[in-house]
Amino acid sequence: MGAKIMTFDQFDNWCFLPTSLGKFRMYDTGNEKIRMISFGDIEKLDRCPLIRVHSSCMASEVFRAKDCDCADQLWEAMMKIASDGAGLIFHLDQEGRGQGLSNKIKAINLMQQQGFDTYDAFVTLGLEQDARSYQKVVDILLQLDISDIKLITNNPRKISFFEDKGISVIEVINTKSKIRPENQDYLLTKKYRLGHTFILDEISEKKYMTLTKKNGKTSEDIYERTDEIKFYQKNQPYGFFSNFSYHAVYLKNKIWMTSEHYYQSQKYADTEYEEKIRLAPSPAKAASMGQDKKNPMRSDWEDVKDNIMREVLYAKFTQHPDLRNELLKTFPLKLVEHTENDHYWGDGGDGSGKNMLGNLLMEIRSSLHCSNPG
Repeated sequence: MGAKIMTFDQFDNWCFLPTSLGKFRMYDTGNEKIRMISFGDIEKLDRCPLIRVHSSCMASEVFRAKDCDCADQLWEAMMKIASDGAGLIFHLDQEGRGQGLSNKIKAINLMQQQGFDTYDAFVTLGLEQDARSYQKVVDILLQLDISDIKLITNNPRKISFFEDKGISVIEVINTKSKIRPENQDYLLTKKYRLGHTFILDEISEKKYMTLTKKNGKTSEDIYERTDEIKFYQKNQPYGFFSNFSYHAVYLKNKIWMTSEHYYQSQKYADTEYEEKIRLAPSPAKAASMGQDKKNPMRSDWEDVKDNIMREVLYAKFTQHPDLRNELLKTFPLKLVEHTENDHYWGDGGDGSGKNMLGNLLMEIRSSLHCSNPG
């Protein structure tokens, strides 16, 4: 018994939502688990509209619970869209990061009774940290002939999901979480263990933290600080440090989809194959093409590859102000690409690798810090 799929001209069942921000519209999507809210007529939306994809949180949105930032983010998104004059909000029935209300209650109980954070509570219950899917939103966007969006989110995983499904995230707009005693620990966990990118200036945290519970503690547990940040895949915490993260760079008078595209292509600089790699549909494909032995690599590659990587990383973290800020905020922690698959750019999984990617990121961080010490 599948949900009815709507075509563009079938979004004709709607009503106004009169709010203190103005009149929004609520559309019938044909699926009770997906609420689509717009500011303005959906038929008159810009081809690259401002969008918030929001998972439901009954506790904060209905009962005004104060131990998370879900309702705050929804209201901020509504304000941004109203101020912009147009946009869409998709409100999805995905409680508990897609694990459902029952599991969410179990997790919160562990947090309240045993002092777990949300990450460890999910681990204890054997739950995937984030089981949400946004496929139905992708389907609706494509029905509306929308393939480029400006996305209101702090969640790199959400960005990756849309990019991987063919929806280009042209711009990311972060929300600014409201810090309260009731949600402070939760927000720290979202940022430092789940990899969400937002600023917590109101909390006197001057270091990135890896948040792990000390053994044998209960509600008095405190967070252990470590002196390093480990990263690897783009959809994991600190995934924006990965060369596979979807942050385009402008070099050699061209746009490169990711830093991986640029790095791999420069093995074949000034050849037709360089351009073919630049146009690769994904960073994984660019990496595969760059390692194709059928094409002769430049003879000086081993001598220049560090400088090529330094060049593209500098471009990435200066051309994206949000990434620049995130990089600077990691000072003075050690940055480590943690993978057993690479003993040169990574740490080899056991610390025996050179960790050149992490070293270059720290070098760039120092350079940026010196140029902007404030």
